[in-house]
Amino acid sequence: MIASTTFRAMGCQVEIKLYAVGADAILSEMPARFDALENQLSRFRPQSELMQLNARAGEWVTVSAVLFENIHMAKHMARLTDGLFNPLVLPALIASGYDRSFEQICSRPVTASQPANDWRSIELNIKKSQVRLPANSAIDLGGSAKGWTAQHIADHLADHGACLVNIGGDIVVNGAPEGLPGWQINIADPDIDLDLAAVWLRDTAIVTSGIDYRRWTTADGQQRHHIINPRTGEPAMTDVLTATIIHPHAPTAEAYAKAVLLKGCRTGLDWLNSRWQAAGLVVQQDRAVVATTNFVSYFQERFTQ
Repeated sequence: MIASTTFRAMGCQVEIKLYAVGADAILSEMPARFDALENQLSRFRPQSELMQLNARAGEWVTVSAVLFENIHMAKHMARLTDGLFNPLVLPALIASGYDRSFEQICSRPVTASQPANDWRSIELNIKKSQVRLPANSAIDLGGSAKGWTAQHIADHLADHGACLVNIGGDIVVNGAPEGLPGWQINIADPDIDLDLAAVWLRDTAIVTSGIDYRRWTTADGQQRHHIINPRTGEPAMTDVLTATIIHPHAPTAEAYAKAVLLKGCRTGLDWLNSRWQAAGLVVQQDRAVVATTNFVSYFQERFTQ
């Protein structure tokens, strides 16, 4: 039997499935585990470890192993994407009006935004587990923390049996339920309540990111969304509505999805083709669907353009 649980965490719906003996008892521990991680990683909890670090930008700060690993990972993701993924976008997000969890955003004027600080200016001391952020900066781990958490929880559950962890569209699967080739994952159409395709996956991650979901209108009528171009500090101007990435490592899939969104469909997918073990599917703003050749190999049912 596959046991499952759903709850709210990290600003989104979490779904976890586990095929194992004693699965219900194991899954009952998950909400508390997520709550503990949010106390370390959330920018929406003023007393979180992350926000305490942000408050001391410019100083060396000793941090927990969890926060250090997430910041180290975020720097690596920035390196892989030549800075298109940049954890130092928090001031730009706040300037755009995204200064609280999304369900609490209300219409308000935006303020002038600036490009994000250079991600290379984040300093790490691995031996002492210390971090120094550049002065007058702040980190938002956001999507990368979701990807890291999905990977972290799935790797833990894999010790018990086949599992699926879905944190608001960041999905990690390990193993497969008995008699199945993997876990069936449906890729949603961003406009209608139908699926573009279904894929069978095991021992990998699939992440969807887009400008279709977290959108709001400011008090002066501007349309904004949460995908910030770190080079301008403004919401991304792109022909991509959603980008879905398959990769063995969920945080890397998160970073690649952001990079494809910022690069645009054709340039982004061409770039993705050069990335190790990455496959991608894009829904453009004109609703055309484009995928890398290797993505098609995952399809259970081909999408219709």
